[in-house]
Amino acid sequence: MKNPLAWYIAGPLIGLIVPLLLILREKQFGISSSYRYIGSKIFKSIPYFKYNSEPDKWQLHFAYGLILAGFLTPFWGDFETITSEEANTIYGKISKTIYTPTNILYFFIGGILIGFGTRYANGCTSGHCIMGVSQFSKSSIVATVSFFIGGMIVSYGIIPFIF
Repeated sequence: MKNPLAWYIAGPLIGLIVPLLLILREKQFGISSSYRYIGSKIFKSIPYFKYNSEPDKWQLHFAYGLILAGFLTPFWGDFETITSEEANTIYGKISKTIYTPTNILYFFIGGILIGFGTRYANGCTSGHCIMGVSQFSKSSIVATVSFFIGGMIVSYGIIPFIF
């Protein structure tokens, strides 16, 4: 996208969603909770999914909205293609080899496993970083620090040696 929303505008807007959801709806911002809602409709015999799921129905609509936005984004954005210089960087080389039609099954299976993992960890990276840290949750603070350390190790210690 040639002119994305500036970080100093987008960041505070995301940050404002957290208190607004808490104050106005008494809800926590996050997507991984929708996995439990979907599971409650599919896996009714598993004890984890046996709960009053009606208050969580909004999470499914939120997930639908995110999926729909992902499909519609190319139609309303003014996106740039990467230059040959950018294509020769580490991440350009990765994108050429990873984002191919033959990897769709891997992405699908990976998405299911990530969904399971996020529920097992009581939230995803964004949920812990945005929602958990804003509520001063010790586990979310530890998780957020761990995410950043892991990201630094992979970005600077592993990927440069692979590509």
